[in-house]
Amino acid sequence: MNVTRGATLIPLGHQTESGGGRLWVRLAVTDGALVRMQVEDDPRHEFTSTRMVPAKYADVVEALTDWSTRIASRFDWTTHPGFPEIGTAFQRSVWSELCRVPWGESLGYSGLAQKVGRPGAARAVGQAVGANPWAPLIPCHRVLAAHHGLGGYAQGTRIKAKLLAIEEIAFR
Repeated sequence: MNVTRGATLIPLGHQTESGGGRLWVRLAVTDGALVRMQVEDDPRHEFTSTRMVPAKYADVVEALTDWSTRIASRFDWTTHPGFPEIGTAFQRSVWSELCRVPWGESLGYSGLAQKVGRPGAARAVGQAVGANPWAPLIPCHRVLAAHHGLGGYAQGTRIKAKLLAIEEIAFR
């Protein structure tokens, strides 16, 4: 069985160069499916070709290049026909709820657990947040630790802090 893989790196849209430089999103494609997005601030290869991304993901690429406008619309990216068929029902419910968090707002892990109907499952929510395959379109960076602490982030807290700064979300 031949597996085709590729990656495309595009700039995350509507950023200013101040505040530590631009952010990029690496799109990982396997056999025609966009399986993962990863936010980076110092990519090894700065290229913007989207030739590796299948046409069915044109709206995803557009959303990333016009990120602040498109993500503010609160579209549930888990319903996108090309969203990876991964994750448990619980993880998918967490990812779906993240899409409902408005631009410029945050919530805590326990608050997110309550929203998905699992109060007391903050740790499980944290694991689901960390497994998000389409960050930053599914805005897991908006989840903060107790007392508005930065908490963790799959791509590192430096990236999370930059994403929060773009949205003017305060954290400690």
